Amino acid sequence: MQLEFHQLERRWERLRVDNPQRRRRLLASLADSGQQVPIVVVAMEGQADRYVVIDGYKRIAALEQLGRDTVEAVAWPMSEAAAVLLDRSLRLCEH
Repeated sequence: MQLEFHQLERRWERLRVDNPQRRRRLLASLADSGQQVPIVVVAMEGQADRYVVIDGYKRIAALEQLGRDTVEAVAWPMSEAAAVLLDRSLRLCEH
């Protein structure tokens, strides 16, 4: 699904670690090839057409820097708390 940036709630952004070198590579990749991987969101409870971002904060920032106003997203069919826990668990398994 395509979402506009104003539809996104970014309350979990502070959990991400900034790596300037990775950020530059992502920006170059998005500029060259476009968005290849959708961000992950969950529907905000009680607010139509609003979504909490679970994964994809760096992609959103890079797309904004490139002047885009939409992002490709996939919505997980679960609560925000369950989605954050699942995302954290998946990240721990990667290492």
